[in-house]
Amino acid sequence: MRKNDPMRNLRLVILESAVTAGILAVPIMTPFYLSIGLSQEQIAMSQMAFTAATMILNLPLGWVADRFSRKWANVIGDSIVAFSLLLYSTAQSFWFVVLCETLCGVGNALSQGVDSSLLKHFSEKIDDSGRIFRSKYAKMASYRQIATLTILLLGGPIGAIDFRLAIAASAINHFVGAFASLLIVDDSERLHATSNPLSEIAALVKRNMNNRKLRVRIAAYAVAREITHGIIWVFTPLMLRVGVPLAVVSVGWAINFAVAYLGTRLARRFAPKMKDWQLFIVPIALISFASTIMFLNLNTATICLYACFGLAQGWSSATMMPLVKEQTRAAEQSSVESLARVIAQLLYIVAVWAINRAADIRLEYSLLATMAIFVPLAIPIAYKLRKE
Repeated sequence: MRKNDPMRNLRLVILESAVTAGILAVPIMTPFYLSIGLSQEQIAMSQMAFTAATMILNLPLGWVADRFSRKWANVIGDSIVAFSLLLYSTAQSFWFVVLCETLCGVGNALSQGVDSSLLKHFSEKIDDSGRIFRSKYAKMASYRQIATLTILLLGGPIGAIDFRLAIAASAINHFVGAFASLLIVDDSERLHATSNPLSEIAALVKRNMNNRKLRVRIAAYAVAREITHGIIWVFTPLMLRVGVPLAVVSVGWAINFAVAYLGTRLARRFAPKMKDWQLFIVPIALISFASTIMFLNLNTATICLYACFGLAQGWSSATMMPLVKEQTRAAEQSSVESLARVIAQLLYIVAVWAINRAADIRLEYSLLATMAIFVPLAIPIAYKLRKE
């Protein structure tokens, strides 16, 4: 088999994407933060630091990946995230957490958008009709959920022994991802610079945001992605509130990712028959239903409805980004995905603070805040998609 065989490269891209999808320590991060004196609002602020670093660097580093090497963007980005997690395991204060989150954001910005861009390139080398890309993208989303589920099952028990050990162990899969990327033969199309980078990036943003179809799909991607994101730091406290022991909190996270995997499978089964606006409405409806019930009556039975968040997250991860990719030029795949992520991250910065600030007042208010932020945004986006 030749090293530049597109099927081999597709497998390596999917492998790298899957093993770097999850952080083993996620189930115990909120208790870890609380153990070193952070409030829910400070937790939100630390995530805002991560998001700000990623957001500021996403476009320039996405442009760097398109201009020079998507493969090496992945290798370096995964390595930076791994080293930041090792450093994170020694954190003792809020500002140390902010430093680690910022460093992790730099690595994340460098590798974001690369997996799907390479996947699209290698898929189109096999079949340029787009069918293989959509199928492989949904499959990659499924594998990401399976890998994350497996990783999270380990996070709770290891974290119950030692929070810091779980955080340090989270670096392992990112080192594996960096090695998998080293094996990829990247012959994808490159951007050709004609002026200075800032002018190129500004022109790219202007050109793509003037594309009405692309603009609406970027907005749909941002809302569908972030409606399940801002509240994740409240999931562990919600489980603890209804009596779930800390040692088995990771089981709740794993179940949620198992349901997210189901969401990707349902997307692979039903999405090809659905219109774009219908793909977008599914996660909004699921989360609106679950949030309403849990807000009105949070107990050991209704906390199970949090699975709707997992189902929505899985569905969105398999369906939303392909809508953006299909409206994007081949040479600008990473850059435009970075642009979409920047817009999503702007939304996340507002949402994560508001949702966690609401949780400091009363945990259930985080659910109300989620609906208050995202449902009013979703309605006009769904209308515009349907009007097309």
